[in-house]
Amino acid sequence: MSNATSWGLCIQCKWWQIDPDASLEKSTHGLCIDEDLQKYVLRVSGGSGCNRFVNGVPARAEGSGSTPPVAKPAR
Repeated sequence: MSNATSWGLCIQCKWWQIDPDASLEKSTHGLCIDEDLQKYVLRVSGGSGCNRFVNGVPARAEGSGSTPPVAKPAR
């Protein structure tokens, strides 16, 4: 369940997916792969955040940082 106490930055979220060679930076862009948000193909930066946050290591897949993202969710 999401709420204000689960809010966090994408850079530390397991639902953030970036390109394989991308650095973990607030300015790095990637794809949000939260199951409920996948249909929106959200391109977000490491400095973005929301209340769907789950602490973890970001996933990696080629095309995650493209505009628009072309990668499929890796989790």
